[in-house]
Amino acid sequence: MNTPLRISLTSICPVPVPAVSKVTAWQWSILKSAFTALMILPLFLLLTISSPAAGETKRLFRIGTGGLTGVYYPIGKLIAEGLTKPVGEKDTPGASVKGVPGIIGVAQISAGSIENVRAVVSGQIEAGLVQADVAAWAFLAEHAFAGDPSCRAVRAVASLYPELFQLVTRRDANIRSVPDLRGKRISIDEPGSGTLSVVRIVLAAYGLSENDFSPVYLKPVFTQDKMAHNELQGFALVAGAPMKAVTQLSDIGLFLVPIDSKKASGITARFPYLVPGKIPSGVYPGIPETPTLQVNALLVVSAESSEDLIYQVTAALWSERTLSLLKQGHPQGKLITPETALTGLSIPLHAGAERFYREKGLLLKGTRSP
Repeated sequence: MNTPLRISLTSICPVPVPAVSKVTAWQWSILKSAFTALMILPLFLLLTISSPAAGETKRLFRIGTGGLTGVYYPIGKLIAEGLTKPVGEKDTPGASVKGVPGIIGVAQISAGSIENVRAVVSGQIEAGLVQADVAAWAFLAEHAFAGDPSCRAVRAVASLYPELFQLVTRRDANIRSVPDLRGKRISIDEPGSGTLSVVRIVLAAYGLSENDFSPVYLKPVFTQDKMAHNELQGFALVAGAPMKAVTQLSDIGLFLVPIDSKKASGITARFPYLVPGKIPSGVYPGIPETPTLQVNALLVVSAESSEDLIYQVTAALWSERTLSLLKQGHPQGKLITPETALTGLSIPLHAGAERFYREKGLLLKGTRSP
């Protein structure tokens, strides 16, 4: 009797990372490539090993996320699991949706929103998690995407949850406002991330630039040791809260730098999808409610993706199975609901997603997606 092959597709252990103090930009690039290769290898083996129970060709549905200690990656893993049809599961008329036939979802680490958009429209990945403001820039071919009309092909599947701008500092660094960053050593994420774009917007609102402090361009996973040893006084990330990169550093004494409400309103006037928000009290031990900026996280695909495929992906995303995985798998997953699927969209829906929402009565006849 043949035993079905069972491989965990969305919970593959990350590769060991080098000591933080020795990681350079090019080493991080190599590390990302190595991680992706190691993650996809078991999937490749699964796809190439014949199985009597298979009966259908499988293909990868790659979802670009972010760094390992942010929120995009764990949320992307849960979505990937929800899109993957359980082994041996058969389609039954009238049964609840359980994955998309013929695809295997996989979450890939990346630099973040900007890189994800470019990878999606170029066909390197099938979907990506992207900040709403970055998605809008891509669709309008402006800011980071100026002169690149190819990125206008980005389309939305859903709005997922609000992301918060989090400027995390060592309490003993005495950074109590954005101007206090002067002269400090702060990590502001790597090129290709949505965080770096927001940091620059915030700095400009306060009349500052990267020349006013010592910037470091690292993902939070590489800042923890440096923060612990006071080699960095802070780091920034746009992500849901709580964020693993922050909770793991609670013992050293942290402070969240607030964004002044007038500055936040001024930013919103120029960048409509960056709006005033709050990091609730108690999300991180000992840290009170903190005013900041927020932006919605979107799941995006290319306009060139098959309408039928994206219709099925949207249906699987909002299935009971995927919603249960999200709710149980991450605190931010509880905020991902069909009722807010169209909240804060900054780009048009993909035709397949739009068809799904119209059928479910979430997008009324005669109305148009953004």
